[in-house]
Amino acid sequence: GLLDHLGIEEAHIGGLSMGAYTTIGFGLTYPEMSKSLIVAGAGSGSEDVEKFHQNSADYADQMDSGGMEAMAKYVGGDTRARFRHKDPAGYALFEELFMSHSNKGAANTFRGFQGTRPSIYTREAELKNLRVPMFVINGDEDEPCLEPGLFLKRTVPTAGMAVVPQTGHAVNIEEPMAFNQHVAEFLSLVELGTWLPRDYGSGDAW
Repeated sequence: GLLDHLGIEEAHIGGLSMGAYTTIGFGLTYPEMSKSLIVAGAGSGSEDVEKFHQNSADYADQMDSGGMEAMAKYVGGDTRARFRHKDPAGYALFEELFMSHSNKGAANTFRGFQGTRPSIYTREAELKNLRVPMFVINGDEDEPCLEPGLFLKRTVPTAGMAVVPQTGHAVNIEEPMAFNQHVAEFLSLVELGTWLPRDYGSGDAW
């Protein structure tokens, strides 16, 4: 792998959206190489995975036949509406970069990865045994990822969670200052050795 090629034995691993799902998979497969896991906007489609897979396949077909222009509705969806309203220039740049992607590459990604991945809930048993420090971060208007984010917080003993207000799916570019501050604090605690597994205490409390 890349880390082996670079001679890196352990690294902080992070990603957004599909990258977050990949980050979780890396941490479960290579925990000894994962110093920490930064998971932003993970788990979209986990509530109704069959519908999600079908939608991904449909988008792939549309990109194959109509190019990236077919994704205009997808780009401007509900989870990016707040971004578009609060930072029109930032959103315009995001949209421009997204629409510049190879339609063939994007279609293959939607069809081969997003359209086949299992629900994050299917990995519950593995996640319960994960001991790598995990930081989950979501925008509070990223509806498809809120429940999966809470699931990760409740399931992974080492998980902590931050929710950024009035923010959608692309939390890292929609609110970069808040995102970077949260991540920097998390990494500092990991390096200090004070980001620890949850202590469930001895009984009920309010």
